[in-house]
Amino acid sequence: MRSHRRFLLGPLALLTLSAACTQMLDIQDARVDETLAGGAPSSKAGATSVPDAGDNSSGGSGGSSGSGVNPEGHSGSHSGGAGHQAGSGVVAESAGTDGGMTNAGSGDMPEQPSTCETYCDAVIQNCKGKYEQYRTFDQCIEVCKRLPPGTAGDENVNSVECRIRQARFAESEAFLYCKSAGPLGAGKCGSNCVSYCSLMDGTCTKSSTAGNTELSYFADSQACLAACTALPDDPSGPVQYSSSVTASPSSLMGNNVFCRTYHVAAALEQDAPSEHCPHAMGGDPCTAQ
Repeated sequence: MRSHRRFLLGPLALLTLSAACTQMLDIQDARVDETLAGGAPSSKAGATSVPDAGDNSSGGSGGSSGSGVNPEGHSGSHSGGAGHQAGSGVVAESAGTDGGMTNAGSGDMPEQPSTCETYCDAVIQNCKGKYEQYRTFDQCIEVCKRLPPGTAGDENVNSVECRIRQARFAESEAFLYCKSAGPLGAGKCGSNCVSYCSLMDGTCTKSSTAGNTELSYFADSQACLAACTALPDDPSGPVQYSSSVTASPSSLMGNNVFCRTYHVAAALEQDAPSEHCPHAMGGDPCTAQ
């Protein structure tokens, strides 16, 4: 009996002690606060702030807000991460667009041809057959480099620009304009002697023909002009210049300015002034035939 009474008094004592502790510590019963049920919507609000943001910092703020509302820190933090990714995506897309525009701009602006390229394209295209002025495109370029560039629209001047004009006219009248579109001016782009001597001055020099025993260069431009203008008429020679080997009469031989011009141009094309400059000075085959 005594032990049974002790068994009943034990739980009663614990209940009494618990109630006293609760009163002393002001412990209240647990209850559900319905205002906290908005945790999930708050994380959504954090997520919806991302598209409104439009930049990295606002996307990050959305994530921080969600994280603060949600006690577990899952939905809010995830939304914030999405905000950062959205911001980064905008930056990456902008960089890609700029790069594409830059590349497109470069591709839309091809390199423009030089004056000599423009000239040689025209004269090679429009002067062919017996009206041919250059053996190759490279020969034309090398001759062009030794001629004065001039000014667009030049007339009656020994210049490249004057020859470009003549070469374009030659598209419809090669027989009339090719002779003044080539290395010699034919009186429309400088005289033949002026043109010939401008090429000789830049090609056949003491240093470029060092070692030659035959006459290979003029002392100066005046000496060249004097020798050229003193050339006698060549009744058996051509009346205009042509680099074609099939043209007749041929510019490859004879005591005339045409033969001499052919060989100075050959010296430029082949980078062989020691070989061709003696011919260009009046040596064989540029002698009376």
